Amino acid sequence: MDGLQDILRRLSGRRVVVLGLGRSGRAAALHLLRQGARVIGVDRREDPADASALAAQGVKLVLGAEPLEVVRGCELLVLSPGVHLDHPMVMEARRQGIEMIGELELAASRLAAPILAVTGTNGKSTTTTLCAHLLRRAGRNVFAGGNLGLPLLAALEGPAPDWAVVEVSSYQLEHLSRPGAIIPSIAIWLNLTPDHLDRHGTLEQYAACKRRLFEGQGPRESGVFFADDEVVRANAQGLSCRRRCFARDVGRLRPGDVWIQGRILSAVGQDRQWRLPPDRLLGDHNAENAASAILAVLDAGLSPEAIQAGLDDFVGLPHRLELVAEQGGVRFVNDSKGTNVDAAARSLASFGSAGIVWIAGGRGKGAPYGPLRPLVRQNVRHMILLGEDAPSLEAELGDCAPAVRVEDLAQAVAAARRLARPGDVVLLSPACASFDMFRDFEERGDEFRRLVREGAETP
Repeated sequence: MDGLQDILRRLSGRRVVVLGLGRSGRAAALHLLRQGARVIGVDRREDPADASALAAQGVKLVLGAEPLEVVRGCELLVLSPGVHLDHPMVMEARRQGIEMIGELELAASRLAAPILAVTGTNGKSTTTTLCAHLLRRAGRNVFAGGNLGLPLLAALEGPAPDWAVVEVSSYQLEHLSRPGAIIPSIAIWLNLTPDHLDRHGTLEQYAACKRRLFEGQGPRESGVFFADDEVVRANAQGLSCRRRCFARDVGRLRPGDVWIQGRILSAVGQDRQWRLPPDRLLGDHNAENAASAILAVLDAGLSPEAIQAGLDDFVGLPHRLELVAEQGGVRFVNDSKGTNVDAAARSLASFGSAGIVWIAGGRGKGAPYGPLRPLVRQNVRHMILLGEDAPSLEAELGDCAPAVRVEDLAQAVAAARRLARPGDVVLLSPACASFDMFRDFEERGDEFRRLVREGAETP
């Protein structure tokens, strides 16, 4: 049986199974078809999006079930990010000695452009978007995607980009066939806090997945690390990349690293300084995101002046501390992407002395809410709790601020209007996933935005 590299070099005529027909799986199936492979798409859903279009182009579909016999006799199994390594079809492929690969590695194996990869628990999407914005503003042709937006395989369509800026999740890294399966020219590790432990089991295993992004790098490639994060700092040890760091503790930095001093970011030992705009990239976490992006694009060849110009006009992403409206002196802020405890903590610390009416809850991720207690006690005037984990939130935080429970987001926004007073911030930063009530965090944020704006129109 041919090895993985032989299979990837000559896909024509080979029988390939794509497991999971979400965005990445669909992109993989179509790419493999164009390479001449005989593609079978498998999804436990009976009617996944765009299934008919895949069938029309020649993908054989197996829907509503995931029978093990489908994988028997194939030469390659391509995994969508949501597929666990203990999935029965994955385990059967292992027993049969069948090669496996994820969409990210499949794309990287064919991509000529250098990769700037961004990973971490929080801030990946903002940092990916910021890096792409800075490079584009400096005249580079940039593809931005990965776990954010378009799958990396889309970078193979059309003219080759100067840079591929890629958000990379632990799920994607878990599927790498070997250490060094992808070698980013520049890779950023923003932070690491408990998340996805239902998938990875322990924080150590979660960190090990993230570290895989850097394990193929050598001295010619750059790794950018948050030196104030103990887990990131420990995992950066022993890597072979050129190490670049950002931190608030200047004692952890070397010349050329970036020192975060509030809204001012400085290159240690050099006459270089950048200022964050007063109305964007709010919060300490966004200063960290910006510091990492500065180091990355410096290594990509940008000048300090070009970087400052890009910071000055960066708009940001929806659902990340997005100001939806100011009504009656109350700011309504959509941070629906705050899907875990650490992300919510960062948001709760972003509004200075303003009182916060905090809308939280959804499907919990198994992490305790106790770390939020000091922030809730100090900054939150009222909590409005909803979703599956509302009882847990109230049990762990209910003595820190008054709490009310509601049935849905419409009730939450209505309650927030009653409780907020001029100068307050109504903050949707759920500390939970959305899947108990919404398709994803975008749908939850869109609904919050709609409810806020519709309420402003009600006499």
